[in-house]
Amino acid sequence: MTKPQTLIADDELMAFIDGALDADRQRQIEQLALHDDELVATIAALRAQGKALRDSLDPVLVEPIPQRLLQLAPPSRFSLARVAAAMAWVAVGITAGSLTSWQYLSRNGQTGAEFASVSPAPDLPRFVRQATVAHAVFAPEVRHPVELDSTKLQALNAWLSGRLGRHMRAPDLSSLGFSLVGGRLLPADSGKPAAQFMYEDRQGQRLTVYLRGMAQPTPETAFRYLGEGGVSTFYWVEHNWGYALSGELSRPQLLQAARSIYEQLSI
Repeated sequence: MTKPQTLIADDELMAFIDGALDADRQRQIEQLALHDDELVATIAALRAQGKALRDSLDPVLVEPIPQRLLQLAPPSRFSLARVAAAMAWVAVGITAGSLTSWQYLSRNGQTGAEFASVSPAPDLPRFVRQATVAHAVFAPEVRHPVELDSTKLQALNAWLSGRLGRHMRAPDLSSLGFSLVGGRLLPADSGKPAAQFMYEDRQGQRLTVYLRGMAQPTPETAFRYLGEGGVSTFYWVEHNWGYALSGELSRPQLLQAARSIYEQLSI
């Protein structure tokens, strides 16, 4: 597999993380990430590092200065630099540990214990992997999270119906506090396209629904659960169509949403 460093310069990758690239290049990198686990891991690590740094340092910016310090000379520049450097190295260490675990699991073809129970269906682990990668790539996006937004719902449903060869409609999760952001068409190594719908609540928390036809005859499955790296996924197969719901919700919350989607998309 081609390493992302041979395709994307470091400054360009950082611009991608910050949402500062032009729309065409942003989409090109998104498409590359769908087929490159190392690139996905690099993107996730950079985002995690940025979040860790913000979580560590942002609260300091709003802390009031203790009265006792106002009467003393300010700390030396050297002291402040040492504190900042220590925080940065803690964040990098956390990120490196997470990234190493992710890459180890990827090399062994697994992202959780649940995969051991679905070995009779060869396409199912690959399907779940594609769904979780698609969530990891697109859920954090600010500028281009979807190809068609919810204001073009009729066009979105018609477009995905034509490309996937079945009647499609975005599930309604408004009763659970999630509104539709929009959707996109994704490639899948099964040779069949996949669809992703994205939802968001008032706190900005996102869910993604990923579905495609299975590449091989696949036994129907009840809801199965996979939790990895803070992202939870419920997935199932019905009439050789695979469905996966991913998000950073508790297991009961995600199951409630999965049941609603099942009832609306069941064919």
